[in-house]
Amino acid sequence: MFDINNLIEKLEDKFSPEILNEAVQGLVRKGILEQYIDQDGSFKFELTDLGSEVAEDIINDPISFLDMDDIQDDGMDN
Repeated sequence: MFDINNLIEKLEDKFSPEILNEAVQGLVRKGILEQYIDQDGSFKFELTDLGSEVAEDIINDPISFLDMDDIQDDGMDN
């Protein structure tokens, strides 16, 4: 199963918080991730149905990851 929170933790020493936040928010805007607040009041993220389809496509055809910019933002403001 895909765990965006684990991925974020692994990238914290490679990218600034601003860059990571912008990347994650971009995935939320594209409808790939859904942001929610857990019982402890922490922000969490999980794949949407679209995100699961995209992840499956990437697993089956890794070069398809390069076409991800074709997925449109849903128009929601940050």
